[in-house]
Amino acid sequence: MTVQGGVKAGKISKPYGLQGEVHIILIPVVAQKMKPGIPLFIDIDGQRVPFFIESIDRVSEVQAILKLEFINSVEEARAYTGCEVFLNKQDAGDPVKKADRPDEVLGYRVFDLKLGEIGRVSDFVPSEMNPVWVIEYAGKEIMIPATMAFIHKIDHKNSSLHLDLPEGLTEL
Repeated sequence: MTVQGGVKAGKISKPYGLQGEVHIILIPVVAQKMKPGIPLFIDIDGQRVPFFIESIDRVSEVQAILKLEFINSVEEARAYTGCEVFLNKQDAGDPVKKADRPDEVLGYRVFDLKLGEIGRVSDFVPSEMNPVWVIEYAGKEIMIPATMAFIHKIDHKNSSLHLDLPEGLTEL
Protein backbone atom coordinates (compact mmCIF):
# COMPACT_ATOMS: atom_id res chain seq x y z
CA MET A 1 0.00 0.00 0.00
CA THR A 2 1.78 3.15 -1.18
CA VAL A 3 0.73 6.76 -1.41
CA GLN A 4 4.01 8.25 -2.76
CA GLY A 5 2.65 11.68 -3.79
CA GLY A 6 -0.98 10.83 -3.24
CA VAL A 7 -3.78 13.33 -3.62
CA LYS A 8 -4.51 15.70 -0.76
CA ALA A 9 -8.06 15.16 0.53
CA GLY A 10 -8.14 17.59 3.44
CA LYS A 11 -7.02 18.23 6.99
CA ILE A 12 -8.11 16.86 10.36
CA SER A 13 -9.48 19.79 12.33
CA LYS A 14 -10.47 18.20 15.66
CA PRO A 15 -11.75 15.12 17.45
CA TYR A 16 -15.49 14.50 17.25
CA GLY A 17 -17.58 12.40 19.59
CA LEU A 18 -16.32 9.88 22.14
CA GLN A 19 -15.37 6.90 19.93
CA GLY A 20 -12.37 8.42 18.14
CA GLU A 21 -14.13 10.04 15.21
CA VAL A 22 -12.39 13.01 13.58
CA HIS A 23 -13.76 16.15 11.93
CA ILE A 24 -12.09 16.81 8.57
CA ILE A 25 -12.06 19.92 6.39
CA LEU A 26 -12.25 18.52 2.86
CA ILE A 27 -11.07 19.39 -0.59
CA PRO A 28 -14.47 18.78 -2.23
CA VAL A 29 -13.44 17.31 -5.58
CA VAL A 30 -11.17 14.69 -4.00
CA ALA A 31 -13.29 14.04 -0.91
CA GLN A 32 -16.19 12.83 -3.05
CA LYS A 33 -14.08 9.71 -3.67
CA MET A 34 -13.72 8.89 0.04
CA LYS A 35 -15.74 5.88 1.17
CA PRO A 36 -15.60 3.13 3.80
CA GLY A 37 -13.04 0.43 3.13
CA ILE A 38 -10.40 2.54 1.38
CA PRO A 39 -7.25 3.79 3.10
CA LEU A 40 -6.83 7.40 4.10
CA PHE A 41 -3.19 8.37 4.62
CA ILE A 42 -2.49 10.71 7.54
CA ASP A 43 0.70 12.75 7.27
CA ILE A 44 2.45 12.22 10.61
CA ASP A 45 5.80 14.00 10.86
CA GLY A 46 6.40 13.62 7.13
CA GLN A 47 5.34 9.97 6.98
CA ARG A 48 1.99 9.05 5.44
CA VAL A 49 0.40 6.36 7.59
CA PRO A 50 -2.64 4.44 6.25
CA PHE A 51 -5.87 4.20 8.25
CA PHE A 52 -8.87 2.47 6.68
CA ILE A 53 -12.10 4.47 6.69
CA GLU A 54 -14.71 2.64 8.76
CA SER A 55 -17.49 5.20 8.27
CA ILE A 56 -18.00 8.66 6.82
CA ASP A 57 -20.72 11.18 7.61
CA ARG A 58 -20.62 14.15 5.24
CA VAL A 59 -21.63 17.31 7.11
CA SER A 60 -21.30 19.51 4.00
CA GLU A 61 -19.31 19.58 0.78
CA VAL A 62 -16.25 20.74 2.74
CA GLN A 63 -16.68 18.89 6.04
CA ALA A 64 -17.06 15.30 7.17
CA ILE A 65 -16.92 13.19 10.30
CA LEU A 66 -14.79 10.06 9.81
CA LYS A 67 -14.31 6.99 11.92
CA LEU A 68 -10.89 5.56 11.13
CA GLU A 69 -9.48 2.16 11.99
CA PHE A 70 -7.33 2.08 15.16
CA ILE A 71 -8.49 5.49 16.44
CA ASN A 72 -10.88 4.65 19.25
CA SER A 73 -10.86 7.50 21.76
CA VAL A 74 -10.97 11.28 21.96
CA GLU A 75 -7.34 11.30 23.13
CA GLU A 76 -6.19 9.22 20.18
CA ALA A 77 -8.15 11.42 17.75
CA ARG A 78 -6.72 14.59 19.31
CA ALA A 79 -3.20 13.39 18.47
CA TYR A 80 -4.01 13.76 14.75
CA THR A 81 -5.50 17.27 14.93
CA GLY A 82 -3.91 19.48 12.26
CA CYS A 83 -2.61 16.56 10.18
CA GLU A 84 -3.19 16.59 6.43
CA VAL A 85 -4.86 13.55 4.87
CA PHE A 86 -4.31 11.98 1.45
CA LEU A 87 -5.84 9.36 -0.83
CA ASN A 88 -4.00 7.05 -3.20
CA LYS A 89 -4.13 8.39 -6.75
CA GLN A 90 -6.02 5.22 -7.79
CA ASP A 91 -8.68 5.79 -5.09
CA ALA A 92 -8.99 9.49 -5.94
CA GLY A 93 -9.77 8.76 -9.59
CA ASP A 94 -8.95 11.41 -12.15
CA PRO A 95 -6.27 13.86 -11.10
CA VAL A 96 -7.64 17.01 -9.52
CA LYS A 97 -6.99 20.24 -11.35
CA LYS A 98 -5.11 22.57 -9.06
CA ALA A 99 -7.62 25.37 -9.58
CA ASP A 100 -10.57 23.14 -8.58
CA ARG A 101 -9.45 23.52 -4.99
CA PRO A 102 -10.79 26.55 -3.11
CA ASP A 103 -7.29 27.42 -1.86
CA GLU A 104 -5.84 27.49 -5.38
CA VAL A 105 -7.83 30.31 -7.03
CA LEU A 106 -5.62 33.04 -5.57
CA GLY A 107 -5.27 35.92 -7.98
CA TYR A 108 -8.37 34.96 -9.95
CA ARG A 109 -10.64 37.82 -11.03
CA VAL A 110 -14.02 37.57 -9.31
CA PHE A 111 -17.32 38.35 -11.01
CA ASP A 112 -20.82 38.46 -9.54
CA LEU A 113 -23.75 37.78 -11.89
CA LYS A 114 -25.48 41.01 -10.78
CA LEU A 115 -22.58 43.34 -9.95
CA GLY A 116 -20.08 42.35 -12.63
CA GLU A 117 -16.38 42.35 -11.75
CA ILE A 118 -15.90 42.84 -8.01
CA GLY A 119 -12.17 42.25 -7.54
CA ARG A 120 -9.53 39.56 -7.12
CA VAL A 121 -9.09 36.68 -4.71
CA SER A 122 -6.24 37.81 -2.45
CA ASP A 123 -6.36 35.02 0.16
CA PHE A 124 -8.12 31.84 1.25
CA VAL A 125 -8.95 31.24 4.91
CA PRO A 126 -9.63 27.53 5.58
CA SER A 127 -11.86 28.13 8.59
CA GLU A 128 -13.18 25.07 10.38
CA MET A 129 -16.85 25.95 9.96
CA ASN A 130 -16.84 28.40 7.07
CA PRO A 131 -13.86 28.56 4.69
CA VAL A 132 -13.75 31.93 2.94
CA TRP A 133 -12.08 33.72 0.08
CA VAL A 134 -10.73 37.18 0.84
CA ILE A 135 -11.53 39.47 -2.06
CA GLU A 136 -10.25 42.98 -2.70
CA TYR A 137 -13.45 44.93 -3.39
CA ALA A 138 -14.02 48.71 -3.63
CA GLY A 139 -10.81 49.53 -1.75
CA LYS A 140 -11.45 47.10 1.11
CA GLU A 141 -11.25 43.39 1.81
CA ILE A 142 -14.42 41.35 2.01
CA MET A 143 -14.89 37.70 2.91
CA ILE A 144 -17.01 35.49 0.70
CA PRO A 145 -17.82 31.91 1.81
CA ALA A 146 -15.94 29.43 -0.38
CA THR A 147 -18.98 27.28 -1.08
CA MET A 148 -20.30 25.57 -4.18
CA ALA A 149 -23.65 27.24 -3.48
CA PHE A 150 -22.23 30.59 -4.65
CA ILE A 151 -20.10 29.36 -7.57
CA HIS A 152 -21.69 29.85 -10.96
CA LYS A 153 -18.55 28.84 -12.89
CA ILE A 154 -14.77 28.71 -12.62
CA ASP A 155 -12.94 29.69 -15.78
CA HIS A 156 -9.41 28.32 -15.39
CA LYS A 157 -8.30 29.45 -18.84
CA ASN A 158 -9.04 33.10 -18.03
CA SER A 159 -8.32 32.81 -14.28
CA SER A 160 -11.78 33.99 -13.28
CA LEU A 161 -14.29 32.97 -10.65
CA HIS A 162 -17.95 33.67 -11.43
CA LEU A 163 -20.24 33.83 -8.39
CA ASP A 164 -23.95 34.27 -7.79
CA LEU A 165 -23.89 36.11 -4.47
CA PRO A 166 -26.85 36.87 -2.22
CA GLU A 167 -27.87 40.51 -2.28
CA GLY A 168 -25.97 42.61 0.27
CA LEU A 169 -23.15 40.14 0.93
CA THR A 170 -20.53 42.47 -0.54
CA GLU A 171 -21.68 45.24 1.81
CA LEU A 172 -21.01 43.39 5.08
